[in-house]
This record gives sequence, structure tokens and C-alpha cells, in this order.
Amino acid sequence: MMNGSPKEARIARLCKRMPGLLLATAFGLSACSLAPRYEMPEQPVPAQWEGAQKAADAEPPAPEWWRRYGSAELDALMERALEGNHDLAAAVARIEQARAGFRVARSALWPFLGASAGVSRDRTRNGETVTSEDSRAGVSADYTVDLWGANRNAADIAALRLAVTEHDRDAILLALQTDVAAGYFQLLALADRTRIAERNLEAARELLRLIEVRFDNGAATALDLAQQRTVLLNIEAQLPVLRQATVETRRALAVLAGLPPGSLELRGGTIADLALPAIDPGIPAEALLRRPDIRAAEAALIAANADIGIARAALFPDLGVSASAFVRDVAGSGSVTAASIAASLAQTLFDGGARRGRIELSQAARQELAENYAQAVLVALTDVENALTAVATSQRRVEILTETVAQAREAYRLSRVRFDAGAIDLLTVLDSQRTLLSAEDSLVQAKQARLDASAVLVRALGGGTS
Repeated sequence: MMNGSPKEARIARLCKRMPGLLLATAFGLSACSLAPRYEMPEQPVPAQWEGAQKAADAEPPAPEWWRRYGSAELDALMERALEGNHDLAAAVARIEQARAGFRVARSALWPFLGASAGVSRDRTRNGETVTSEDSRAGVSADYTVDLWGANRNAADIAALRLAVTEHDRDAILLALQTDVAAGYFQLLALADRTRIAERNLEAARELLRLIEVRFDNGAATALDLAQQRTVLLNIEAQLPVLRQATVETRRALAVLAGLPPGSLELRGGTIADLALPAIDPGIPAEALLRRPDIRAAEAALIAANADIGIARAALFPDLGVSASAFVRDVAGSGSVTAASIAASLAQTLFDGGARRGRIELSQAARQELAENYAQAVLVALTDVENALTAVATSQRRVEILTETVAQAREAYRLSRVRFDAGAIDLLTVLDSQRTLLSAEDSLVQAKQARLDASAVLVRALGGGTS
């Protein structure tokens, strides 16, 4: 250990103060950035949505917007997917990578401090044994003064890249939520369509038995019998397709939840049990602020702006500052053997236009990203307008098909009554039967499309707000 001599105390104070003096000098010189002033590209944004039809009970999307559909099973499935989805976990890992990269880039803003210590012992014999011991300790500091803001801009770029990965994670999260919701809607719709086909299959079999009895009694023709068997076979042919689609949808939902295919157990139900939330789209400017793709595009544009500053800084000289101090005979009285502070200036005199080319390259990259940002804004506005149109169209289609099913069901009932009374031929009954089957199936698909449109609207609006 060092003793408490006044000389040693002065040495210790020098070693402690040297990094601080170097920092003060370096930061005093680091006050300039050559990056151009960032200005957000002007993009015309409408004050209101063209296709907005605000309902009285409409609300903006909430963070857990899927709960408004009123399905506990969908809520549980969504929670499992948010915990187990591998794409989402990979996006989180990319954020950690970007965060580590930011720490690395930010480290260039600080000096490099080092410390060293050593002890040597010499023993000589020349008639007598002489032992000498030498011990030393020292500190050193090196810093490249950020005269032109290159290191600061590099740290800003790393921070913006971190922001981009966070926005990308948000986009993946929102896509996952809408995919799970749409998959669940499809699963319920397929279950309903399968039940409709099975119900109509049973009705077709019943009618076939009636026709067979009439055929045996001579009241029906072979043509009547063949036509009804054809209807029956067509209905039967639909069932394998519906069941295959059900299995594939269930497997897709399992993968979204991070589970092996076939391991997801869902009770299902009917699509009629789901509530349809009325969604308030707000104003276009708010949606653009929420959209993760827009926020990522702007962060990338700001990073490109800072990259121009780095390219410009390469035209100017680099200033390096270093300092060191060493103490010898640490275990003894202590004496300074070396203490220094130095500065160095380095400048590239000729590089064949490489640095100028780097500036032009970064400026062109910024222009490209500015165009990408403008395009992303237009795409976002179009996404919302299309989703609003789909919501209104699907709602109207459900209303029409609901009435269509009611009329088709009544027509089929009346045709059966008149056929049993011998007032009409079998072709009329078969036609009304096919019409009813088609209308019921179309209504279920329309209800699914209406639910899908609401989820797509949430995604187009950038997700829920707290």
C-alpha cells in the first residue's frame, strides 16, 4: 500500500484529476455538428376520413382491442400468442441487439481510460546478496475530440436504429394480433358453414327418401331421382373441403401461438356469438402518429440526416488528446517517473474524392428515405380509407343477406308444402333448396368479412391507444 507522504498525496490527486481535466478539455472542444437541420417532409393529410361513418357508440381502438368482440376464448388465445409467438420474440431480440449497438456507439463520446501496475524484484550476488524491488502504477487516458459532431451523430443514429427496431416490433405485434383475430373468426365461420352443410345434407337425404318412395310408387321419375342424388352428392363434396380448411386454420393458430400444429384445443362456437365493435377512426393525423411503419420510416429518415453530418465531418481534421501519469516505488515513498498530456491532429490530404462521394451518397440515401416516408404516408391513408369502406360494405352486405336467408327459408318451406300437395314439380323444390343453402353460406362468410374488416381497420389505424 502507498504511504501517506505529502508527495504521494499530490501524485494521487494528479492521477485522479487527470481524466477529469481531459474530459473538460475534450468536451469544451466538442460543440459542433455538421448534420443538416432536420425538417419533416411536408405531406398533405386530409382533415377527415372520406369513408368515415361514425356510429353513436363508436370508440377508438383500445390497447386490448380484441376484447370488445366478447369472446373469452379469443382473449385466452391472444394472450397465449403474445407470450409464445416466435416472430415476436425474435423482434424483441433485435431490439436488444440495437440497444447494445447504441451503447457501443455512445461509448465513443467518452475517453478511454486505462490503468497499469507492476512489481519487479532483482537479486544479485557479488560476495553478498543484494535485493532490490521496483513497483509502479499508472493511469492513462485517450480521447478523440468530437470537434465536428461525428461521434455524436453516430450515437444518434444508433439510438434511431434502436427506435426503428422498436417500431418494427410494434408492427409485428399488431400484425400478430390481427392475424390471431382473423384466424379465430375464420375458425368460427368454418364451423358455422360446416353445420349449415350438414343440416342441408340431412334435408337433402330426407327429400331423397321421399322421392325414392314416390319413384317406387310411380309418382316420380328416374330424372327426379338422379337430380336429387346429384344435389346430395354436391353437398357431401363440400364437407371434406370445409373440414380440411378447419384443420388448417386450427394449425395456423397453433403456430401463431408458438405451439406445435395439432396441439391447440379450442372449443369454438358460432360466429353469431361475437359482438361487432363500432370503431371511431379519429382524424388522419392521429392515425399517422400511431402507425409503427410511419414512425419507423421517419426514424430512418432522421438517421440518414445525421449520417450526412458524419460524412461531412470526414472532410475536417481529427484531434486526439492523450494523458498519462505513472508513480514509481508505490510501496515506498513514491515518486513520479512520468506525467504527460499531448494532442495530435490528423487530416487526410488526398483520397481521390472518396469523402466527397460519401457525402453525395448519404444525401442521396436521405432523399430515398424521404420518398419512402412520403409513400408510407400515402399507403397508410389508403389502408384506412379502404378499411372504412370494407366495414361499411360488409355491414350492408350482412343486412341484405340476412333478409335473403329469411326469404329463401320461407320459399323453401312453401315449395315443400306445395310439392307434397302435388302443386309443383321437384325442380322448383330443388332450386329453392340450393338457393337457401347458398344464401346461408354467403351470410356466414359476410359476417366473417365484417369482423375481418373491423380488425383490419384497427391495424390500419396503428392499433389501440391507452
